[in-house]
Amino acid sequence: MRVKIYLRSILKDKVKYLALFDSNGNVGINDLTTDVLPGATIIWKLDCNSGIKSITRIYSKAEEHPIFKSQPVNRLLCKGFKLQLEEGVEGKEKYNIECILYDNSPLIIDPYIRVPPPPTKG
Repeated sequence: MRVKIYLRSILKDKVKYLALFDSNGNVGINDLTTDVLPGATIIWKLDCNSGIKSITRIYSKAEEHPIFKSQPVNRLLCKGFKLQLEEGVEGKEKYNIECILYDNSPLIIDPYIRVPPPPTKG
């Protein structure tokens, strides 16, 4: 399974925000929880006309890493990042996305990735 998370900068009342939406249909402003399955590939990429010059870094903020067993890697040609989840991971983890906007200002937000437990058979 592959889940894509798209990024776009927005300006509201002279304040810069990061709009996020994923291929699961979830949408958020400066916050998003994306549900994925164990073993999934997560790809962060810029939306068309995103107002973002580059994603500079994506990394886990957690002391323990239930999901981010490795750090996302930069995808040079796509101006994005990719993380391959291991099989058997489960939980919820907060992480940072650091971006540089086209006006050269930095923007950092901290969404979540969640891998729900497998369904129980009743």
